[in-house]
Amino acid sequence: MNLDPATINSIVTFLVGTIAFFVYKLQKSNEKKSAAAIIVMDIRHAEKIFLSILERGFVDIETKDALIENNWSKYKHLFVQDFSQDDFSSFNNFFDSCSEMSDARKRVRETFYVNINAKAEIFQQKVLNIENLNTEEGQRKKMEVIQILNSEISLFDPDEPKNRMIKNLQLMGNLSKSHAFSKLKKKAGMKV
Repeated sequence: MNLDPATINSIVTFLVGTIAFFVYKLQKSNEKKSAAAIIVMDIRHAEKIFLSILERGFVDIETKDALIENNWSKYKHLFVQDFSQDDFSSFNNFFDSCSEMSDARKRVRETFYVNINAKAEIFQQKVLNIENLNTEEGQRKKMEVIQILNSEISLFDPDEPKNRMIKNLQLMGNLSKSHAFSKLKKKAGMKV
């Protein structure tokens, strides 16, 4: 059987195209599986932080960030055909609440550090206003200022971001107990 070069070229092109198509499909499948695993871990991490907040009963500067990166926003396009509108809504609501809580946490921390800087400025002003600072009496007054400022532990504590965090915590529910989460775990190749 003698094949002309055009036929051989067509067969090779077809084979290369077919192989490229299967490689593309395999890559997309692996990308979806990895994305699903990352999102599952993000949800578990966020819910662990939320449980910690509920157990402690308050939010402060030591509260961990629930959302380091919004991977749902980054990868949700991969799951358009896999999830219903309600599933998407559940994930969107959860991650929107996580974003709101991360922003509120950032505001709490910013306010804390602004307060510390303000306290340091007040300390500097009070010390500079002490007459004869280099004398024994001046040093005694300086120590009094230090003692007063250090004993005053309360700083301005912003309610708005804390209230926003608690409100979002109450709205989001427990996504890991949902049917949508089970479907996502299945996509990640995890036991359901």
